[in-house]
Amino acid sequence: MAYEAVHEASHEPLQGRTVLVTGAAGGAGAAVAWALSRAGASVVLAAGDAEPLEEQAARIGAAGGHAIAVRTDLTDQVAVRRLVEQTLGAFGRLDAACNNTACSGTCDDAACDASCDAACHDAAWTDAAANDERAHGLALAMRYEIASMRTGGSIVNLTPGPAGIALTRATARRLAGSGIRVNAVTAGGPDEIAGAVVWLCSDAATHITGETLTPPSLRPANRPRKRPAGR
Repeated sequence: MAYEAVHEASHEPLQGRTVLVTGAAGGAGAAVAWALSRAGASVVLAAGDAEPLEEQAARIGAAGGHAIAVRTDLTDQVAVRRLVEQTLGAFGRLDAACNNTACSGTCDDAACDASCDAACHDAAWTDAAANDERAHGLALAMRYEIASMRTGGSIVNLTPGPAGIALTRATARRLAGSGIRVNAVTAGGPDEIAGAVVWLCSDAATHITGETLTPPSLRPANRPRKRPAGR
């Protein structure tokens, strides 16, 4: 799936929006950040290694885009909260997020439910959530992203395993009717993944939530769930 093919109808479908990308230092995360900027978004780049983030931000700026780099320990609750606060401070809004996080293996029901509660409802981190690192890291990012999406938004999780997919679907169910969509992308080359993320963050995918996409197809593996009328 070529990036341009996703945007035949609109050259900059994300113009005026701000998107946070975690794990943006290289690979798929860096490709996603570049594609989001090309689509018109202001981009916040986050990862643990500052140097490649600064290089990515400079590249986007040189091409006429807007980006900031924020070195962040994505496993630390205070650091992730500050990341989102810096996003709001720099651009005044958060419209979408792409979480490029290792969330492989399995996630038992207790850990998934506890992590979902903590992400969606500002609940305390229970032992089940905190002790399952796979679910915890992804839920931690979503917790502060969700709280900052004041008028709705889109979250896309790049995750290769069932733990991330289960948490993505559970979070989408909890947020049904809120205006916030949550989906996952599981495989593909960096450019294919980037195209899928841009599409999921755009108005073209407002009817898609709780789904898992595997590029190059833009069609969800499951039947799309439509949000309630009026949302």
